[in-house]
Amino acid sequence: MHLLLRKLTALHTISPEEQEAVLASLGKPRAFDRGTDIVSDGSQPRHTTIILSGMACRYKVLRTGKRHILTFQYPGDMTDLYSYVMKTMDHAVGAITDCIIAQISHEKIATLSDQYPNLQYAFWRDTMIDASISHMWATGESRTSLSRIAHMICEIHTRLTIVGLSRIGEPFPYIVGQRDLGEALGLSLVHTNKTLAALRRKGVLRMSAGRIEIVDWGMLVEIAEFDPAYLHFKHARGP
Repeated sequence: MHLLLRKLTALHTISPEEQEAVLASLGKPRAFDRGTDIVSDGSQPRHTTIILSGMACRYKVLRTGKRHILTFQYPGDMTDLYSYVMKTMDHAVGAITDCIIAQISHEKIATLSDQYPNLQYAFWRDTMIDASISHMWATGESRTSLSRIAHMICEIHTRLTIVGLSRIGEPFPYIVGQRDLGEALGLSLVHTNKTLAALRRKGVLRMSAGRIEIVDWGMLVEIAEFDPAYLHFKHARGP
């Protein structure tokens, strides 16, 4: 199954006809190098972007020049569906690794929504879950740094598992940099490094060449106090 369909069907039931209509609307794949913008802050996109491979993020650059990551984006994610309604981007979408993307024009989004109200609901549900994730991230300051990083790793694993890209005992398919984690959680690079080292010492993680591998899912969940309910998948999976 196409990664976009894996994501959408994990959120809501859509018919085979609706699935075919979504795939028929996809444009040709395009490549973006690591560190480049897929969608620019302040732009007015005429299409919605779907990540096919690689890892991206929504981010905002502060006046100081510091980047703050608002959310991570993985294969199957529609990174900017809300631009169909909001029109002007108030942040950027950047490639954290080399990425392959596809696009659906806003004109085709409108046609799909008119022809398939159930599919429109699936799109709406997807954007609302983005808000749910943002709400969960906003609670991070109430947790210890150990819990915050553990929670982020649980989220990454769960979202990748839903589209078939993560398994316990295998490294994440994409490099999750310590700087990226720090910019998402509001932690310094030094603090992030020390916290990841603490998780390694507890035996819940392995790290090699920038890749993270979960060794003990149960302990990681306990440290994070992780409950995947906020992701609203029909069947959120662990290992």
